[in-house]
Amino acid sequence: MSEAADKGKRAKAGVVMAAATFSMAAASGIQAALYLHSFGIDGRTDGFFVAFALYTVFGVFSQSIRVTSAPLLVDAKRSLPLREFAATLVLISIPVALLTIPLANPLSFLLAPGLSEADRAVTQEALPILGGAMILQLWAAGGATVLAVRDRFNTIAGAYIAGAGAGLVVYLAVSGSAGELSLGYSMLAMAVVTCGLMLAGLRRSARGATETAPRRSLRLRRLVADAGLILGRTSIYLAFNALYLITLSLTTSFAPGDATVLSYAYLFASYLVAGTAFALGMSRIADMSREARSDPRRAFGDTVPQGFRYSMLICAPALALFVAAGAPVIGVVFSASLHPDDIRTLQEFGALLSVWTVAALLVNLMLPAMFALGRARITNLMAPPLLVVHVAVSLAGGALFGSLGVVGAAFVAPALFAAAMLRTGAPEIAGHLAREVSRDALRFILAAAACFGLGATLGTAVGSTFGGAVIAGFLGTVLYLGLLPFVAPTQVELFRRLLGPLLRARRTGPQAAT
Repeated sequence: MSEAADKGKRAKAGVVMAAATFSMAAASGIQAALYLHSFGIDGRTDGFFVAFALYTVFGVFSQSIRVTSAPLLVDAKRSLPLREFAATLVLISIPVALLTIPLANPLSFLLAPGLSEADRAVTQEALPILGGAMILQLWAAGGATVLAVRDRFNTIAGAYIAGAGAGLVVYLAVSGSAGELSLGYSMLAMAVVTCGLMLAGLRRSARGATETAPRRSLRLRRLVADAGLILGRTSIYLAFNALYLITLSLTTSFAPGDATVLSYAYLFASYLVAGTAFALGMSRIADMSREARSDPRRAFGDTVPQGFRYSMLICAPALALFVAAGAPVIGVVFSASLHPDDIRTLQEFGALLSVWTVAALLVNLMLPAMFALGRARITNLMAPPLLVVHVAVSLAGGALFGSLGVVGAAFVAPALFAAAMLRTGAPEIAGHLAREVSRDALRFILAAAACFGLGATLGTAVGSTFGGAVIAGFLGTVLYLGLLPFVAPTQVELFRRLLGPLLRARRTGPQAAT
């Protein structure tokens, strides 16, 4: 395959996975809006979202298996047989079922120490439902791993998009009777459809695929060893995403509803990260694993700066739009469910998570590179200090500034973690990459802040909250798009080259193909 064709394949895979992620984000956003309208913000919603946070963390952990297990499936020397890989995922799901179903009561105390008994009861009721969804999403992620190795990204994206649609339909069907648990049933339906379509896609793709590893009998000892290998390679993802669970649990000790507000703000920010950096990492892991053997520096140098630049191009204005316009519009539309203080807290949490997003983008771009380079062991050794640092800074932030301090401290551990990976994974080019990503972060953040800040300033003069928010969003978007050719000329030119032929084809119709 030529270099141009190879780059085209990578770009297509990244776009397909990003489209699937943003489709899921759109479905989740609609459900979040409906949930907010129906149940508002109180201790019971805090109780549900604490359980939902565990589902979210495990969901990202399941997706990370696609990054960490892909090298095991393409390694010619120690490739993992597919049958054995599937059995290992079933084995991993057993403790998940035990924790979320028979042990849901003690787990709810651990997850929501600051909630009242009545509010924590919602956590306990939600855990078995979400536990089933977690198991099915784990199996779906395993199927997606194999499909990605076989370059079946359209099948993966289709399964996730169909699952998101099914979840939305089920939410609309049960929201009247299931109460605060309705979002949990939606996640379960989404997992059922996604997993089913992944398995069907695996069956179709197996016809022309050849397995590199020889078949061997399933033995419990070997499966336990395989589970240890997969979990060991993936523990850093579990630890990294558990940081949010810790942050959310600590916010339950402050004002009622803060955990719910944080859940909405984090939902937006995390989907931005997932749809950009994480999607790019997933689409590149198999290729990076192959390329790293010939030139290890390419794992970092080819993916991290370019991926971070495109991610920031999207994430910076999206977060600025959320703070300047999105939160005020939510306050007007859901005025019966939200107090003005809740909207102010939502804006503050969104602004604080903007800093976290920068660090999270870098982490999600660097982790696949570290695994491609075979640095899984040293990466996972960073998990314990990562958790210790996060707990320490979160407790300090909470003691000083309450829930704002807890959320504001969320970026510290990820930023230190990204710096450590850069130093250990690419020491020869670490200084150059650090300067490059720092410049990119600053230029996009400052551009977005200036554009949407000016829009918010002019919008405030209107007087109407809704009108001012609309003006802030519209003007900020126009200014940002107008500024992009000066801030990111290379990226704008690339988008122009990619979109130009498509637009010309639509204008000229079938004759364009001749």
